[in-house]
Amino acid sequence: LCVLAYFVLMGVLTVYTTYTEKGIFVVAREKDRAGMDPDNEWTLSSSLRNRYDDVYELCMTFKDGKTNEERKAEFSKSVSNFFDENGVLCLDLYSPVIEKMKESLSSDKKTN
Repeated sequence: LCVLAYFVLMGVLTVYTTYTEKGIFVVAREKDRAGMDPDNEWTLSSSLRNRYDDVYELCMTFKDGKTNEERKAEFSKSVSNFFDENGVLCLDLYSPVIEKMKESLSSDKKTN
């Protein structure tokens, strides 16, 4: 009975993560400095097209708490651009890409 319940619940979890979350690995809320407006929301999702593909796709979404307007920034690069020969993530290579995406969405926010 426990084994059957495990497989059913894992099936439900797999369907949920595949179709609802869609690769989302971070959802962060940015508080309004004055505390007057609703929080802004930052979402990051990633994917690899298939098992043997080396192209890493990252999508950053910004949702303005005040206007509910959504803006996206995306990039696709080879996984090898971010990992060394030992398979360790090089944050000094990955972080600037994330910062650049965040700045582009933040500058869009300021111009609107």
